[in-house]
Amino acid sequence: MPVYNSAKYLAEAIDSLLSQTFTDFELIIVDDASTDGSTQVLNSFNDDRIKVLTNDQNKGIVFSRNRGLDKARGNFIAQFDSDDIALPKKFEKQISFLKKHPDFDMVGSWVRMIDSEGKLLNKKWKLPAKPALIPSIMLFRNYFVQSNIVARKEVIPTKGYKQGYDVVEDYKMWIEIAKNHKVWNLPEYLVNYRVHGSSATNSDTTRLDQQYKLVFADLFRDLNIELNEDSLQTHLIIKRSDPINNNKTLNRIEKHLKLILSQNKKTHTYNEKALAKVVFNRWMKCCFRARHAGLKTAVTFFTSPVSLKAFG
Repeated sequence: MPVYNSAKYLAEAIDSLLSQTFTDFELIIVDDASTDGSTQVLNSFNDDRIKVLTNDQNKGIVFSRNRGLDKARGNFIAQFDSDDIALPKKFEKQISFLKKHPDFDMVGSWVRMIDSEGKLLNKKWKLPAKPALIPSIMLFRNYFVQSNIVARKEVIPTKGYKQGYDVVEDYKMWIEIAKNHKVWNLPEYLVNYRVHGSSATNSDTTRLDQQYKLVFADLFRDLNIELNEDSLQTHLIIKRSDPINNNKTLNRIEKHLKLILSQNKKTHTYNEKALAKVVFNRWMKCCFRARHAGLKTAVTFFTSPVSLKAFG
């Protein structure tokens, strides 16, 4: 658990882990030179499972996560953010699943959202996709949450989290793991994910988009596609959920998705059937977001090779 100025939520996050029904773990906390009283909160706990490492100066999330990984001794790794809450049976259910299913190497869960005061929000992340579809889904979005993951230690990349991806470092790592290992989300809500103004994913959307572009450029390089600024923006539009107001944008999206399918046929980066299903799902959502653009949208959807490929 990396910690930086999260005193308001820290005790609740730690308590949720110390209260797990599965008790045989070490909780490695890396304090990234906090200045808000987080250190005092950490010092208030007296539990032999807690090991606190303190950075001599603020070095960022990737450094802190990797420092924790370097010290981890367990057979399983569970990253956790200092403002989230784990339900009591999280570790028990995930570790039991991995022990019973040796063909799986990483497992997450569904996630409920809470606000800054811990109140449950209406929004949830129900992540029901079958394992075979997840690598293709990761081409468009992160299908896991940092705090919902338990992975076998041996599948964590040797160098840990990648420097320079310090807002989407988890997305980058899960992509690398999902490429070569079977992954899934248990169909249960095991984490309460806190949404508040200072969250990394909420506080600087411009920076977040720039980081996504780095991840997407890496992904498309595997497909032998060199993304320019226009195509990166198109991919970001596909990822989002806001309305699409004109058919010109929809045509850009269709062209982009067709390129993904055609290049994958050459590179065999993803399972063709799985990718076709995922691309169709994205295409359907984009067309729905453009439904106010008129009847032409429906015609475009039904006649598109992207739709036909999914049912072919």
